[in-house]
Amino acid sequence: MKEMKYITMALLCVLLASCMGKDYAEPVIEESPYGNNTLTETNVITIAELKDMYKTVISGSTMKQITDDIQIKGTITGNDIGGNIYQEVALEDETGALLVCISQAGLYGPLPVGQQILVSLKDLYIGGYGQQAEIGGVYTNTNTGKQSVGRMDRYTWNEHYKILGMGETPEPEVFDVSKISDATYLYENCGKLMTIKGVVLKDADGEKVYAPDDGSASITANCVNRAFSGLSSSRIVLRTSTYADFANAAMMTGTVDITGIFTRYNNIWQILMRDENDIQAGATALLKEPFDDDQGEFTIVNKTLPDELSFVWKWTSANYGMKGSAYYNSTNYAAESWLISPSVDMSGASSATLTFEQAANYGSTDNLGIYVSTSYNDEGTITESAWTRLTEDVKPEGSGWTFYTTTIDLSAYAGKSNVHIAFRYVSTADNAPTWEVKNVVIE
Repeated sequence: MKEMKYITMALLCVLLASCMGKDYAEPVIEESPYGNNTLTETNVITIAELKDMYKTVISGSTMKQITDDIQIKGTITGNDIGGNIYQEVALEDETGALLVCISQAGLYGPLPVGQQILVSLKDLYIGGYGQQAEIGGVYTNTNTGKQSVGRMDRYTWNEHYKILGMGETPEPEVFDVSKISDATYLYENCGKLMTIKGVVLKDADGEKVYAPDDGSASITANCVNRAFSGLSSSRIVLRTSTYADFANAAMMTGTVDITGIFTRYNNIWQILMRDENDIQAGATALLKEPFDDDQGEFTIVNKTLPDELSFVWKWTSANYGMKGSAYYNSTNYAAESWLISPSVDMSGASSATLTFEQAANYGSTDNLGIYVSTSYNDEGTITESAWTRLTEDVKPEGSGWTFYTTTIDLSAYAGKSNVHIAFRYVSTADNAPTWEVKNVVIE
């Protein structure tokens, strides 16, 4: 009897399944299982407008609860998928960006890069952490009792956002190095997904890692800041958490392009890579001359060379590169000598940067200058009207042997096919400093 009962039940199941037919469809979930699907778009403002409304609060690194019934919407550009961005996501629209802080792990699940969301701001908190705009809750320092903007709990967040759907993969803007110290540029762009091109990690040697936790690098708030060659660490750093998935990966050497969320801590840009794929080998240098064993393809043109001197510019060693001096036998001489690069073809470049190291001693450096020309033809004759003096971001004062890394934006000459760079040494009978130059790179 039992066998007959089971056979009957099986036949009944088959019959029911056949009644459903081949057109039977699985249930369709039209609403996201995450967030608050009841939210509708009302009083939507841009991120730039929001930041301007609370500019004093953000710039003062304080916080305030939002009481207006306003909303923002944008695209997720960064999350915690690589372990370097902790319990927050970067949200960006066409006008700006900010961070949304949430006490929840695995945010990359419901909020992958490219996800578009609507955020209802009423009753949430807005503020600045080191002047970086953030949306979240209240953080209370248990030692001091001081309160600041921090993470909201996941239940609050779940009621305040709605998933709108996946958009296109966000395209990062190119970071403008020439505006690295521009306060307006910093205010308008902090929190954005950006790419800095053609940089070199100062400590990268093939062995050092991004964020070691063994005492070999300074750690602040569980993060290591890495400097770039030629860029002041008081202006920009690569910031990596010791908990990042790639914390113990060897830093990429050579010229690289780095993409990430460009946050700020007061006046310092802090780049947060989302994962190890955010760093890529950069373009091949247009010119690279370290002066490690000779003067390379650079030429020397002496406009004024006194009889007492046989040269002004001369290669010295790999440590000091090319040296310019018109001081001889305890005497300063009036001289003018140009150290000129070979022609650089920048016709295929959309931007370019000149970097080099320089040191100067024994005199004023006012008459030591960097020049550019697009009409010089290696004829060995200097026509000053064909050359333009460039502005150096860092320059030695002429009172020591410390090498300074100088960076000059050459983007105005991108697209040109015949670009020459020159180091012009000029001295007088009263002032004949010693100038040393090495590691000249155009990228």
